[in-house]
Amino acid sequence: MGYVAGSSSEIDNAYSELFLRCYPTTVDMTREMSSKVSCIINVIKRGLPINSIVFLLDPYGIANDLGTKYGIKRELILDNVYSWFINYLRSNDFLNDTDTVELDQELSTLVPRVKAGIGGNASMIAGVMATIVMIKKVGVSELPIRVVNVRNDAINYVRRILLGH
Repeated sequence: MGYVAGSSSEIDNAYSELFLRCYPTTVDMTREMSSKVSCIINVIKRGLPINSIVFLLDPYGIANDLGTKYGIKRELILDNVYSWFINYLRSNDFLNDTDTVELDQELSTLVPRVKAGIGGNASMIAGVMATIVMIKKVGVSELPIRVVNVRNDAINYVRRILLGH
């Protein structure tokens, strides 16, 4: 999951740099033409006026793994994964009640838990950040994107809540 933070003007400037300079046709960089990915990588390396983090969470993978293993409904697992993730963001000061939040359509189920809108520039940039780290030939360590693996923490939380262990 991609996360970007900045003021409205910083988000708009970053959007202009990425989308109006490189003209990607999708936010999924694994499906984008290599020339556009190269352009985006170069823009990111030069620096953007935002903070970027990619949280390795994989909620659907967690739901599939735990649902298959323990026979728990996928929706129940997803609900608990997202609940844990929102609490994680809040408790680590990534999110507070005064923030303006934009989510992509896939995360629209979080709207009741977070005051958020669907779509927008921040959501588009976060989508690029989330998928660019998945490209094998990209040296993520060379990019100013922090990568935080929270998958195991989420799995442990769901197991504890739903299974008592």
